[in-house]
Amino acid sequence: MDEMDLQLARSSRNSRTRLAGATITSLAGMAVMGGALLTWLSASGPRPATGMTHTSLSRMLVYAYTATSSFWTSAAVAVLVLGFLVVIGGLAGLRTLTVIAALLTLAASGMWIGVVVHHYNTPNLPNVHYANPVNLPWSDLRAGAWLTIGAATAGLISAFWLRRR
Repeated sequence: MDEMDLQLARSSRNSRTRLAGATITSLAGMAVMGGALLTWLSASGPRPATGMTHTSLSRMLVYAYTATSSFWTSAAVAVLVLGFLVVIGGLAGLRTLTVIAALLTLAASGMWIGVVVHHYNTPNLPNVHYANPVNLPWSDLRAGAWLTIGAATAGLISAFWLRRR
């Protein structure tokens, strides 16, 4: 009888842990999706206020900045898909999918910031010292960047609370 009680306690603890992990991971994935649609950097010097919806995904993959007018060719679409994969991974309890999607989201976020800062740090632009990567203050990062990076980090950490299949 004691052995059975112990097994029931373990199984309920695992299901509660999985439920909490799945909830946090899914909410993090939804926040990643929302952050992809918001503005990431505020205007500073020659740099306009911009977000992932303004950047061409195909050009970003070769580390070049090109503005895009179509949402479907923007880098935001890739981050939306990655956020959706975090949500699916959290709901299905797929730890590997969640970790890979969260890591790719963090990589895309860092790459996007690097591409935009590199683009606006060219010597032929006036007031180029405002866009120097060393002088990019944290205050220039807006809600989209903080939400996406923070939520991807939370999704990555909470993925380890998911139960193994």
